[in-house]
Amino acid sequence: MRNIIITGGGLENKGAQAMTFITVNELAKRFPEHRIVVLSYQDMRRPASEREQYRFEFADFQPIKFARAQKNPILKLICCLRNAEQLAETEALYRNTDLMVDISGYALGSNWSYAICNAFLENIEYAKAFGIPVYLMPQSFGPFDFSGEHAAELVRRIKKALEYAQKVCTREREGYDLVNRCYGLTNTVLCEDLVLNNKGIDLCNVYRTLPELDIPKIKADSVCIIPNTRNESVGDKNKILELYSCLISRLAEKKKTIYIMMHSSQDAELCREIKLAHADETNVILLDKDYSCIEFNEIVKQFDFVIASRYHSIVHAYKNGIPCLVLGWATKYHELLKQFGQLDYMFDFRGNVDTESLLAAMDKLIEARDEESKRILKELDKIQQDNVFDILELK
Repeated sequence: MRNIIITGGGLENKGAQAMTFITVNELAKRFPEHRIVVLSYQDMRRPASEREQYRFEFADFQPIKFARAQKNPILKLICCLRNAEQLAETEALYRNTDLMVDISGYALGSNWSYAICNAFLENIEYAKAFGIPVYLMPQSFGPFDFSGEHAAELVRRIKKALEYAQKVCTREREGYDLVNRCYGLTNTVLCEDLVLNNKGIDLCNVYRTLPELDIPKIKADSVCIIPNTRNESVGDKNKILELYSCLISRLAEKKKTIYIMMHSSQDAELCREIKLAHADETNVILLDKDYSCIEFNEIVKQFDFVIASRYHSIVHAYKNGIPCLVLGWATKYHELLKQFGQLDYMFDFRGNVDTESLLAAMDKLIEARDEESKRILKELDKIQQDNVFDILELK
């Protein structure tokens, strides 16, 4: 059985999990004779019993240390001496692979560390060494304002890697313009986010046995806060916590029940901090569980609206017609909200987030909730007319 490799996905957060499940489902429908392998070091740390519930497989070796060795005899010898068994397993997998599909939500740009950009590029470079076609599915790119000792190297490698891809799918106009202007590409396509574009998943293509879902019953007139630790990279944490407290106080005045829920395990501690600031308030409820993306989708549809900072938490909400008050940190939020006519509810921590303006926007959203929901669903219908996975081809 031949392989298809998925990179950039995994189960670490609901966004990555949703992209992985959707991609596995679409690949299983299109190429049922292929084995699907998700390259994910983090998920290989999970118990075998947990991994075995899925119809796809995981691999934990990263091609980073092997990529350049493919055409360098000295480096190849060093790899053979130091990592002979791992190298043999890796090469066996790649020699038997017909397609690589990358579903990184956002991993290439000067906002990220050299290590993150390097890992993204070497996934492509290693596939190239074996002549494996690569598709970069809809994701964010840029900015490309690299500096320091690795800047020139990254620029050179990015151009070669992106040129090699069969298609470079960008989900924002800004990213589309950037990769074309900076690297002169001819293989770029402006596409919808693959989670937003997806109409549904056949879970039988994902799970061996369908799991029992844990869907808590949400009280009526409720709002959910879904934070993101990434905001702290561009905004002051104390200011962020203060804003959440102001929002919670205003919602309490409006007789709303406030839930706090993580969209990524990375945000668990931040969720607890927000709750701790309101420890004695029974109308502030912490859902302290790492729900699956399937469970999250069912939970989020029960809220009046959400105060969201994780990109795919907004996507999950919009897919269910649930409006969002957004506290973000990147261009991808602006373009998403602009597409749905929701920019009045967009606040960016890269600039000054004014408390009174934020509260006023939330008051407006409370009043216009049903109207905004209809607007979101109307745009969603347009977005889901096509399927972004139709670009995939096996050679």
